Amino acid sequence: MRRPSSSVFWSGYLLLILCLAVYLPPMFRVPLIRAEAMYALIPAEMLAAGHWLLATLNGVPYLDKPPLLYWLTILAYKIFGVSEAAARLPILACTLGEVWLTYLLGRRFFNPRAAWLGGFVLLSCIGFFSLHLQILIDHLITLFLLASLYCLVRWQEEQRWRWCAGFYLALAGGFMSKGFIGLAFPVIISVCYLWRRQRPVLTRLFFNPWGLALLVVAVVPWFVAVEQAHPGFLRHQIINEQVMRFLGQRQPPDIIPFPLGQFWIFFIIWLMPWTLLLPESLYRFWRETGPRGTVLAQARLLLIWPAVILCFYTLSSSRIEYYTLPALAPLALILGWRLDRVLAAPRDRSLFWPLVLIGLLSLGVMLLLPHLERICGANRREFLGMFQLIKPVARQFSYWLPGLAVLGALAAWRLPKAAVACFGALALVISYFTLETLLLLSPQLSDKIPGEYLRQQAKPQDLVVMESIEEFEYGASLAYYAGRRIYIVQRQGMPQFPYPVSHQDSNLISPERLQELWAGPTRVFLLVDEVMPLAKGLENAVPDLVCTGKRLLVNHP
Repeated sequence: MRRPSSSVFWSGYLLLILCLAVYLPPMFRVPLIRAEAMYALIPAEMLAAGHWLLATLNGVPYLDKPPLLYWLTILAYKIFGVSEAAARLPILACTLGEVWLTYLLGRRFFNPRAAWLGGFVLLSCIGFFSLHLQILIDHLITLFLLASLYCLVRWQEEQRWRWCAGFYLALAGGFMSKGFIGLAFPVIISVCYLWRRQRPVLTRLFFNPWGLALLVVAVVPWFVAVEQAHPGFLRHQIINEQVMRFLGQRQPPDIIPFPLGQFWIFFIIWLMPWTLLLPESLYRFWRETGPRGTVLAQARLLLIWPAVILCFYTLSSSRIEYYTLPALAPLALILGWRLDRVLAAPRDRSLFWPLVLIGLLSLGVMLLLPHLERICGANRREFLGMFQLIKPVARQFSYWLPGLAVLGALAAWRLPKAAVACFGALALVISYFTLETLLLLSPQLSDKIPGEYLRQQAKPQDLVVMESIEEFEYGASLAYYAGRRIYIVQRQGMPQFPYPVSHQDSNLISPERLQELWAGPTRVFLLVDEVMPLAKGLENAVPDLVCTGKRLLVNHP
């Protein structure tokens, strides 16, 4: 282990400041989209009800996820008030924590410069940037996975109780974030690492009675309390949400899984632009972490880690594009290690061809985006029409990126340090264009505009209805911004609840009930997406508000 560099540039604190500068401003600009708004609405309802145990979504009990993210968001609401910015604060804390733990792990395996570069690769890749502008439980999974493996590495160096306690508390945190998957990943990775290292000291960590007791005390009380409040919860959480979801037989089917090829395409996209360095970096790292390698043998953990996650979801029948998020940190450290080697070798020209490829891909972005729209639109219809919305940004992207890539390639031929700097600048510029793309898509992905309109215009006795959504969770964006409960039309059996919900709690209505309400004296606001045809009897309905991708109809203007 080298002594920490005295240069402020390579310090982890500067890395955190850079991360904060990159991620803090966008979090106040991007509205809550349909796929994430439930994680802001549920804590708001729990806070209003004064109940921290039972989660509700739009007034309906929600039993799919453990409550840790909800509790963290409630704390943010109590301190800063209920707002979309406060709802994103736990994710900002996760972002900083993930980058910081990645840096700390890099310090244990390599040297401060390689660790700093690994953290920078992580915070600047497309997937980490774009997904951390959304509220997702997977950020907590990634954070606790990093924490557990960091404690594992530290326990290997010194067998102190704090590392054992930290390991088991991280397991408990992962479990309380997303159930058994939050526990399975660190355990499977640790077992594979144990088998690889064959060190008795690691075995003592896994069978530490005090650590196991700490895990049980942190997890079991919540399960017991919720099962008493909702009999059948354990069966739903363990069988339906964990086992059947993995097998692709979860009822009702709440997601449209990505085909395996498309899942891997998104994994390649998420690590861009650094993906183009990955094959050569993995090859060199594999050779140097082998029996005759010069890198510490424990660094092979960085290969086991993403392999377990990617193999798990490759075998699973339920996979979404962002499920590979926990695999990005170890790959970023491997790339940071490779960049450190480039900086240490004055004649290393290995960045030349990746920079050339970036330039060529940037020139073809206008041709690639329609194919990406088809892939995304097949999973979620909000992405239909995406290409036309983001055309202006895509055109600027195809102008600026090739020029920067050519400059970097020229620098790579003679000045490796300048080439690394150009690569980093390219990554930050791509992050900027990614943000601009998200802002252009946000009116279509989010219901903020019609929700705020309803908050101002709808009276307490008026009804708000949402038409044709696949999952009842997707109504959360409209409910959050409207500040009221909404009703959802159920067509062809979708959406539906995965557990029994009483008639008085349910917010699903039939098409026939919608027709009755529409013809009745009560004023009804109906939100419909432009890509969906209007139901019979609504063809001549008056639009009260028209915005990107959707219309708000009203029966009594």
